[in-house]
Amino acid sequence: MIDFRYHLVSIISIFLALAVGIVLGAGPLQGNLGSQLTDQVSALRTEKQDLNDRLAASEKRVAAGEEYAGAVSERVIDGALAGHKVAVIVLPSADGALVDLVEEAVTSSGATLGATLTISGDWFEPAREPERTEAAKAAASTLGIFSALTGDALLAEVLARLAVSNDVVSASESRTAALETLTGAGMVDSSTDEPEPADLAVIVSGNFAGDDAEVQRRSETIRTLARLVAENSAGAVVAGPQPVVSAGQPVSSDAVAAVRRVDAIARLISTVDHASDPPGPAVVVLALEAELAGEVGHYGTAEGATAVAPRVAP
Repeated sequence: MIDFRYHLVSIISIFLALAVGIVLGAGPLQGNLGSQLTDQVSALRTEKQDLNDRLAASEKRVAAGEEYAGAVSERVIDGALAGHKVAVIVLPSADGALVDLVEEAVTSSGATLGATLTISGDWFEPAREPERTEAAKAAASTLGIFSALTGDALLAEVLARLAVSNDVVSASESRTAALETLTGAGMVDSSTDEPEPADLAVIVSGNFAGDDAEVQRRSETIRTLARLVAENSAGAVVAGPQPVVSAGQPVSSDAVAAVRRVDAIARLISTVDHASDPPGPAVVVLALEAELAGEVGHYGTAEGATAVAPRVAP
């Protein structure tokens, strides 16, 4: 009997509370709550419209800036690299459209476009390591390279020597044979069968996804290649596309990030993390021009960038 009365009182209390709530909600509280909700909705609508207007204005300013950059870029870089030859090394993740833009900017600067060497995905594939090692040894022997480097590092040295040189150049027959070894192994594709070394180079990258171990392995290979290209040339730049935004912060491409992450490499070679933007290809050319003056810089908007672009000399 006691348990039944207890439950009955509880049920009655619940219904009384519900009834009081209904009465209050339909009576004295109705106007106050309704007014507050109406005011909040109105304020949110006004704030949303304000944000949309500011976004539209920002997009117009960005578009105007990009149009201006595109209009003046060719004049800014005209003659900047006259008398020089530029090789282009394309990493597997690079966008072909970005490669074309970089090559167009190079020729607009007055430079001669050297070989474009496109690295295949097998260059970073762990299962293809034996083939890479064999190809590296054969190509190095053909070029007369006697190096303490082994494996992927030796392969990077061979590619760097094929792309650029600031010292004695191997005979063209040896270079052609070494390139044939790499292309035959499926490691590299070349725009020419007889690559003549350039004095400047651009390494074109893209954004890369993978697990931590894969990213670390790829980053180490890229840093080795970047170091060797920088050491064998009068100047070199690693160029990547517009940064991907993650957690509100721009994240640079894999090669740009890999170089910037290690100070010893970052001091040797310049980077551009927004090369796919309208002013980007011109920034790449200006970065090469700055390298000729002994200035290494990191340009763009992602982590590690020190400026948006190099200063243009009067």
